[in-house]
Amino acid sequence: MHQILFYIGNWPIRSYGVMLSLGILAGLAVSCYMAKKQGRFVEEIMDLAFYAVVGGLIGARLWEVAFSWDYYSQNLWQIPAIWNGGISVQGSIFGGLVAVIWYCKKHKITVWPMLDTLAPGVLVGQAVGRVGCFLNGCCYGIPHEHLGVIYPPGTDAYYAFGAQPLFPAVLFEAGWDLVVLAILLMVYKRKPFDGFIALSYFVLYAIGRFTLEFWRGDSLRTFMNLKAAQVSSVATIIVALAIMFYLYNRDRQSESSDKLSMKN
Repeated sequence: MHQILFYIGNWPIRSYGVMLSLGILAGLAVSCYMAKKQGRFVEEIMDLAFYAVVGGLIGARLWEVAFSWDYYSQNLWQIPAIWNGGISVQGSIFGGLVAVIWYCKKHKITVWPMLDTLAPGVLVGQAVGRVGCFLNGCCYGIPHEHLGVIYPPGTDAYYAFGAQPLFPAVLFEAGWDLVVLAILLMVYKRKPFDGFIALSYFVLYAIGRFTLEFWRGDSLRTFMNLKAAQVSSVATIIVALAIMFYLYNRDRQSESSDKLSMKN
């Protein structure tokens, strides 16, 4: 793994930044592909992309800074330095979601169909970005003899555990993202209501994240013996399932009303 891929003059080109950029581009490409297949939202997604990326980066950094305030309060100049790592996937999801909802409301676009269209691209972007985390040596796992990877000096993982083999949690998370992507693509055409794909993404990603946190060695503060990411994952699952239940019932009631009106 290499934190710095090469230099342009004295400027280092970091693998983390490269993979983050590739993740954004790959996610955008997949979202545009999904939009073209449906015959809608192609131009809107291209226009929306800037706001979603900015919102996602801001949310990702603010989430990380908030849960690591003990460090950042003493190193304020590091707060904007996202090129050194230290951004949260969960924060990026929240920030990007806020930006998408704002954009849809501003341009009078129905939110749930748009979120369904974007969900597969988000998963691809997350998977590629997680490879950048691995190359950067951050988001490392706990010591693990059989599945462990030894991180080189200069990485956060080496600073924390030395030359011990550590569980590559982020690679497993990238793999889980692709599994979730495959599931969503299989059910996409048969979704029972608008919002089902996006909400399924939230539930399935949160399940994987909650599980993998048991093998993470760098996780943020804990609450009630759970890690912060696990608490937010549980909250995400509960909220997403509740919204699913509401949307499903709303659509069924609407169908029943339409049938009753036709009979009358």
